[in-house]
Amino acid sequence: MFHMKQSPPGRFVVVDGLRTHVMVTGGGPPIVLCGGLGGNWFDWNDTAAILSAFHTVVVFDRPGFGFSESFPRGHTPTVEAEAARILGVLDALELPAPAVIVGHSIAGFYAEAFARLYPSRTAGILLLDSSAERDPWHLIPRGCRISAAYALSRTLTTLGLQRVLGTTVRRILNQSIPPDGIPIETYDWIAQIYRTPSYLEAVLVEDFVYPDMALELNRIRRSHPMPDVPVTVAAAHTGRPTPWGRRWIAKQRRLAHYLGAEFTGVTHAHHHAMIDRPAEVAGLIAELV
Repeated sequence: MFHMKQSPPGRFVVVDGLRTHVMVTGGGPPIVLCGGLGGNWFDWNDTAAILSAFHTVVVFDRPGFGFSESFPRGHTPTVEAEAARILGVLDALELPAPAVIVGHSIAGFYAEAFARLYPSRTAGILLLDSSAERDPWHLIPRGCRISAAYALSRTLTTLGLQRVLGTTVRRILNQSIPPDGIPIETYDWIAQIYRTPSYLEAVLVEDFVYPDMALELNRIRRSHPMPDVPVTVAAAHTGRPTPWGRRWIAKQRRLAHYLGAEFTGVTHAHHHAMIDRPAEVAGLIAELV
């Protein structure tokens, strides 16, 4: 299928010196939706459309994802810097009111850190099928992992495998389907973004420094208490009983217990629950406002 290049929707703001792609819809109390590893703004389209009837909904692409500018070579994400990026986006949009921050998957690290580091700007937190690590292991030195991420990205791009298999990998890793099906323009965005070398590099680097960020969040937890705001941990579950699914739910329950948060499940949903069940996820977010 031929995919015509489309102009990015939304707008761009400069955050931490990087051109950052942002979507802002609606009006009212602010909500920030932060995607997981390799997440792009369109993953939140249906959820944002529901929420924007009564709220100002902000979705932005982290460096290298979507249409946001990539990090300079050698720069890697940290939990504190990504929490500060959320604040930078809110400030660039002139949204000073406390916001509900939603973190999906690895962005659960960033949402929790935001609440701990910027309590006066936090109205509530939803951790959606969030990453959760009590004692992360990191046997391979950080420098070696980062070098491996760049080398793997370069190799896959040079061999043309990313261009050929990029959209296939998306279908394997993200099996969620919106209630009304996948819009044709989303297929075009996927084809355009998932074949971009800088996107692959950003995904691999963030993935390979995951253990370091888990350790960093634990350090932030020890020095910065959670503010007195509502927190919900929502775990996605397909409804099919599997040993892995039971372990994952137990892990999410432990996270909720540790944070003193409400726990709930989003059933008949894959990991990207905001795509499968946008109305249910929007309802959980609206309760926090």
